[in-house]
Amino acid sequence: MRTLIATLLSLSAVGIMAQNALYQSYEEYAEHHGQEVKGLFNVEPHFGRFVVTYREGEALVRVPTRKVWGFMNRGALYRIEQHGFLPVRLMAQGPIYYWENGFAHLHMQHDSLEAATFGYGLPSYLSHDLQGEIVPAVFKPGDNRTPSGKFRQAWPAYATLLERIGENADMDRIRQEVVDYIVAVEEGRVQGP
Repeated sequence: MRTLIATLLSLSAVGIMAQNALYQSYEEYAEHHGQEVKGLFNVEPHFGRFVVTYREGEALVRVPTRKVWGFMNRGALYRIEQHGFLPVRLMAQGPIYYWENGFAHLHMQHDSLEAATFGYGLPSYLSHDLQGEIVPAVFKPGDNRTPSGKFRQAWPAYATLLERIGENADMDRIRQEVVDYIVAVEEGRVQGP
């Protein structure tokens, strides 16, 4: 029931926000003060770095991803993860936030596809909250050096979930593990963070 209420609240909040807007910071996003854009966003390589692109009239605007917190594209929230400055799309939120490869999702939105491939980044990412660090959903046993390993150390409440995800690259399995974890926390079967 809580998931349904949270989903409805999220959808109603998205309805209030611009369908396409660029955010330089979390505060801009939280206060609904992003730069509204009439067309769709894209992220592409440009001289060895990634840029968020959109049209402003006839002009193509390029903003380096390292200067962007995130954006709404057709009502879907995308963030720029902090390690590779790549886009990720929010897919589930609760006691943990689950993100998927933004290149694939942007391609699906642009071309009205049900699935797409990607050439950059990883399939799945996680974060503790909406504004915090986003890490790859790759959790190697004994790893304490990578962002994912440090995330596991910082959030011991996620230990069982992260162990189940492990080094798995199967996005469908990871997505199901995250959903099962969120439901288990809501039902009180697992203690959340």
